[in-house]
Amino acid sequence: MSVTSAEPVVFATAVEGTRKAYARRFTPELRAELKALGMDLEAIQAAYPLNTWLAAARLMGRAFFPELEEAERQRQLGREFMKGYVQTAIGFATLTTAKLIGVKRTLLRMGRNFRTAANYIEVDVLDVGPREVHLRAQVGEEFMPRVGPAANDIILHYRRGVLEETLVLLGVTGTVDVLEAPAQRPGGLFRITWS
Repeated sequence: MSVTSAEPVVFATAVEGTRKAYARRFTPELRAELKALGMDLEAIQAAYPLNTWLAAARLMGRAFFPELEEAERQRQLGREFMKGYVQTAIGFATLTTAKLIGVKRTLLRMGRNFRTAANYIEVDVLDVGPREVHLRAQVGEEFMPRVGPAANDIILHYRRGVLEETLVLLGVTGTVDVLEAPAQRPGGLFRITWS
């Protein structure tokens, strides 16, 4: 697969984390459907086009959480992904470092962490208080021509789930609220608080 610099991609670590999170729940039928979309779980590639990942996320959401609405499906996928991600070598190292440096410093450097999973994520973090940060995670401007308008319903809620589970993995009780979700630029501004 040839990937240009302006093509938004999801890296193998994200797919491997998902595979580990749902290991036994991937039926042969679901594996075949994912393979037809371009995501073969038996032969993980270095990177996948974002649109392939979005189609796979929609499919997995329906398969794993059929009783939920799409937004909640994606939120749960994000949470479960984190449980699998920390079982990968990169995820384990990231979590180990996060536990050493603490919640605030981990959140302040989330851009670096997100870039281990994908190349299209642009992150800005504002330190609001001792136990609060505002984190904007969105598709980078240079990738917008290749990202469809339907991407936000997946990206926004999936990212929220990732952030929520990050707090859990760090051993704190917290909340992640969506402050902004602009339709023209997939992603959002999240208010993260913890105790």
